[in-house]
Amino acid sequence: MELVPNWLKPRRTATAVGVYITPTHLMAIDELLPLEVQERAINKGDTMITALKALITEQQWQGRRLFIALNRHWYKQTQIEKPTMPDDELAQALPFCMRDLVEMPVANLLFDYIDLPPGPAGQERIAVYSSEREKVAQLVQALTPLCDIATIGVDELAIANVLEPEVRGLLLHKIPGQELTLTFIHQRQWHFSRTIRGFQALDDESLSAEQFVFDNLLLELQRSIDYAVGQLKLTAPDKWYLALPQRVTPAITSAISQVFDIQPESLTTKQVSPMSLPVVGILKEGQM
Repeated sequence: MELVPNWLKPRRTATAVGVYITPTHLMAIDELLPLEVQERAINKGDTMITALKALITEQQWQGRRLFIALNRHWYKQTQIEKPTMPDDELAQALPFCMRDLVEMPVANLLFDYIDLPPGPAGQERIAVYSSEREKVAQLVQALTPLCDIATIGVDELAIANVLEPEVRGLLLHKIPGQELTLTFIHQRQWHFSRTIRGFQALDDESLSAEQFVFDNLLLELQRSIDYAVGQLKLTAPDKWYLALPQRVTPAITSAISQVFDIQPESLTTKQVSPMSLPVVGILKEGQM
């Protein structure tokens, strides 16, 4: 059964609503009210689908186009050398290419891919995204009577759309409950990311910014940049962006600017939290 053709690649639609699905929360933005972020917790006893259907009903979004970004708990990314074949044939051959690289039968998975910058030796590479077919099918079947699903994408690709098209940027992003992530983005394309562990305390609102020591973070940033530039042969980013809890953003901005001689720009505001960015990005993807 075809669920959403090219599930990482949207169709052009209007009157859109963007939704970001995490294990604990739903974040949503109506493109007609872009400054109003709707947040709904998935309470104990609820399922994600019942919570999402309730949100759609409460906001009277029936009949709208949905642009859905999935949290990383929904998908797995695997990087491989790009097989030598036409792109239309490669899309069909992904299950065969991935059969030894996934933990469940390929018949139970949906696949799509994006092109990556060439490897150090010039070889073409792709990032393959896989998601459980049954989970996506249940989501589609539950929402189709209410809305038109325009696309189902993944958060790390959606976030890349937040930056301006010409930007070669580095994004430091922290979603509550997840590890800190560093991502290289160029021309709204995901190029490289690395999880920086040990900073879950950034979620703890009882801790002030003055209680954090950022030496380890700065060291990990330097290591990540050295690897991306030295080993992957990516061009160093010329702009840095932060999507972090607001209470620690000024302190981290100051620490980065002193060590790297660059002034990061914060992408978050009182209205737009780090968890809102995938929704902003998935909506922008639909407007391209």
